Amino acid sequence: MEEQKLLLFAGLLADDFVGALAGHDDDAATRALCRRLCEGGLGWRPAENYVLSLLLKEPSLFALRAAAGEHLAASLLAQAAAEIAALQGWLLACPRPEWLADAEEPDWLPDNLAAWATERAERVAEKLAEFYRHNGFGELALHRVWRWEGRLVPVHDFDAIRLDDLIGYQSQKDEVMQNTRLFVRTGRGNNLLLYGARGTGKSSLIKAVANELAAAGLCLVELPLDRIADLPHLQAELSRQPRHYIIYIDDLSFEKADRDYKLTKAVLEGSVAALGGNVLIYATSNRRHLIVENWQDREGVRHENGEVRAADSMSEKLSLADRFGQTVLFTTPNQEEYLRIVAALAAADGVTLPPAELRERALQWALWQNGCSGRTARQFVNSLTAGGGK
Repeated sequence: MEEQKLLLFAGLLADDFVGALAGHDDDAATRALCRRLCEGGLGWRPAENYVLSLLLKEPSLFALRAAAGEHLAASLLAQAAAEIAALQGWLLACPRPEWLADAEEPDWLPDNLAAWATERAERVAEKLAEFYRHNGFGELALHRVWRWEGRLVPVHDFDAIRLDDLIGYQSQKDEVMQNTRLFVRTGRGNNLLLYGARGTGKSSLIKAVANELAAAGLCLVELPLDRIADLPHLQAELSRQPRHYIIYIDDLSFEKADRDYKLTKAVLEGSVAALGGNVLIYATSNRRHLIVENWQDREGVRHENGEVRAADSMSEKLSLADRFGQTVLFTTPNQEEYLRIVAALAAADGVTLPPAELRERALQWALWQNGCSGRTARQFVNSLTAGGGK
């Protein structure tokens, strides 16, 4: 019987380890595996996990159709199963040093595929199709939080904050959570602009919502402000995937209506329809109108650049915020609200100071830190627990 070749998963043969397996070159396979290990690939040990990671990332016809939600023909499933069986056989036939077999399971490993190398190939093909259908393919399929740095870089130590950790701002939490639940459930929702004073919890709320809805398939991609020009490219890359993505832009503001400003405005034009059914933008800002505004912008006189239509200039400066379907306002807490936040955080952290002393020290801290805010309250309680001042 002729040995099975890889057709659907032919891209795997470009990997030197899989290529050595296919050629039954045990020595070359071991060298390749060790080289991968030295490159920092601890997350895929043992070797079965490494091959699985390649399978999950490979943009094969099988993966593309499953990710698109298309019906998979029986012949396509059968071909996938046959190639999976070939990979299983190659792995089984290749002896490797025992020290290469021991490892903790990586964080991306799907529970139902952990034993894929010894499971019936037909069943593995069905599980792979299910994975592609829900998670997509490529690197994006293996993680849920990313940062754009000209390419997508997974974030492994993402803040584990939950909604219950955020004290106060209940109406804001409800508003953001309601919009995001609708988005995950139906693909509809508004781009959000969260604006208000520093330290009021805008960024923390976005992260907490992402954590709350992770099990529902919500992913988060942080886009730094200096990479806004990449927004169309990033959106196009995400739109090919089945999961839902929030593109998160922190501290969105501009010194002037420059190229990046106009590009961002163009991308947001038409709100959700411009982005696609699985991508929304959530941005935080300390400025309601996003662009630095000078008094001269309000004058009806000729400027140095010769512009005389000051009203048109002002309209341009105010227009980007209007491209967000919804704005969520975070006001600075007054003194009593600040103290309530302090009391709740202190109780959660086991601080046992008498209420009067806690109040007095919290107010002193706010005075030293330039005002009351949720961030100031968190920093104050952290100072108590770190210094043993419970």
